[in-house]
Amino acid sequence: MSKLLFVGECMLELRRDENGKVHTSFAGDTYNSAVYAKRVCPSFEVAYLSAIGRDVFSQQLLETMANEGIESHLIRRDHERNLGIYSITTDDSGERSFAYWRENSAATNMLKQFEESVIDDDNYALIFFSGITLAILDEQDRHKLLSILQRAKDRGTTIAFDPNYRARLWADKTEARYWLERAYALTDIALPGLEDHETLYQHAKAKDVHHFLNQFAVQEQVIKCGARGIDICDINGMICHQAFEPAAIQKDTTGAGDAFAGVYLSSRLNGYSSEDAVEHASKFAAVVVQHPGAIIQLRLSEHFVLPLTNTNSIK
Repeated sequence: MSKLLFVGECMLELRRDENGKVHTSFAGDTYNSAVYAKRVCPSFEVAYLSAIGRDVFSQQLLETMANEGIESHLIRRDHERNLGIYSITTDDSGERSFAYWRENSAATNMLKQFEESVIDDDNYALIFFSGITLAILDEQDRHKLLSILQRAKDRGTTIAFDPNYRARLWADKTEARYWLERAYALTDIALPGLEDHETLYQHAKAKDVHHFLNQFAVQEQVIKCGARGIDICDINGMICHQAFEPAAIQKDTTGAGDAFAGVYLSSRLNGYSSEDAVEHASKFAAVVVQHPGAIIQLRLSEHFVLPLTNTNSIK
């Protein structure tokens, strides 16, 4: 059985519907990916590493994780900090805007509750983290996280990374570039967005991102180019191009990229080629954007479940 670990922050999500009613749920970029990875490959062991508070919402999150089948043994409880919160609003085209209350949340302090050897005895096939995971930590904890990941990589674990650049979480672009490049140096599978690279590095085309990632010997590159589709590359060049197929209805884009990442990685571990995995992930993401919130109802994702192949296409 494949074991996956996702690292980051899950927050309380507040979403107001068209009637003005506020709905609550739980979401966060890598957490969303973990949920969707588990849904398409329910026999996989999927764990989440983070910290939460002792408030009522933190307890509800643990119950939600259990219902989704997400392992929580690497979730720490912080006595002084609470769960982060964010609100979401969407416009008529489904594009979203956010307001956050996450400064000093429990997750921003999570690495202080772990030793660098925390997962040395766990045999994770893959670990996924993001630029947001790094950005919410202080400098000391960023170093610690990368050290934990390096130890895992040295034991044969595949490291997957999505830069998921959010300007407001970084002091400036120079700081963001420094830490994202440190992350890329550890990465086996990168899932960058062309828009992020254009903002940070003036990369206008997927091939610019590809050449950049080659500096760090990133073996598998899934470059998301918005309406231009997705380019899948290895060190030697493009493997294939997946054209963009917009959903019939785009109600809420929240979580679509996270769903893509989780489904892609789970599919690859389940024996899918990169071409087939990106097609499966793209179709799943197209369903996510048709429904409100970052995590859609379970019944909407049931027909995406993959039969277990006992084959790992990554390593």
